[in-house]
Amino acid sequence: MANWSKQQLVKMRRNIHLAAESLPDETLVETPELAEAWAYPVQYAADKRVQDDGRLFKCLQAHTSQADWRPSATPSLWAEVPRPGDGSKERPIPYNGGMELEEGLYYAQDGVEYYCFRGTGVPVYNPLADLVGLYVEVAEQAIAE
Repeated sequence: MANWSKQQLVKMRRNIHLAAESLPDETLVETPELAEAWAYPVQYAADKRVQDDGRLFKCLQAHTSQADWRPSATPSLWAEVPRPGDGSKERPIPYNGGMELEEGLYYAQDGVEYYCFRGTGVPVYNPLADLVGLYVEVAEQAIAE
């Protein structure tokens, strides 16, 4: 096993982050820890992706982060990149909040599958159960996520 210096390890980490920036969302969301961790105070450009708490987020508008502006708490600044699932009935998109719902796609949360009959146009954070009748309808109970 090689003995790496701290300087070499830091350089490798930076190279990994640079390489991860070129990956498409569908690939990077599978291993969000490859993306740079969200931090503050940092200037973020629109479309910059970061990982926070094991989840991948995309910056919606350029800003300088502040301590209480974590991606999961600031839907005006960040949107979670959804995990794989093509939105079909067979492969619903896992929903964690902080996602824009698209009309015609299926989502899954807490063992329930939902069909989106009206897109939200912006990320929403409510549990899908709270959005029944507004944006989604229950498609199926007790599914495997």
